[in-house]
Amino acid sequence: MRPKSKEEFIERYRGLVTAMLENKGISAFCYTQLTDVEQEVNGLYTYDRRPKFDIEVLRTINTQKAAIEETDITKGTV
Repeated sequence: MRPKSKEEFIERYRGLVTAMLENKGISAFCYTQLTDVEQEVNGLYTYDRRPKFDIEVLRTINTQKAAIEETDITKGTV
C-alpha cells in the first residue's frame, strides 16, 4: 500500500533503514530508485531531479551509525 503522505513515507523509510542498520549481519544496502522514470514515481527525486523530501531528513536517516561499525574485527567479536 502506498504511503498517504510524505510524512508517512519518511516514517516507513526511517523504519526500514534503521532496521537494516541495527542488524550486524547487514553491511550495506542500495536504494535503487533514486529518481522517478517515465511511469514509475517511487523515486526520492522527481523525473527532473528535484527532491521530493527534505534532503537533511534523508541525510540524518542514512547517516545513522550501523551496527556492523560497532563490530571489533580485531577481537573476532560481533
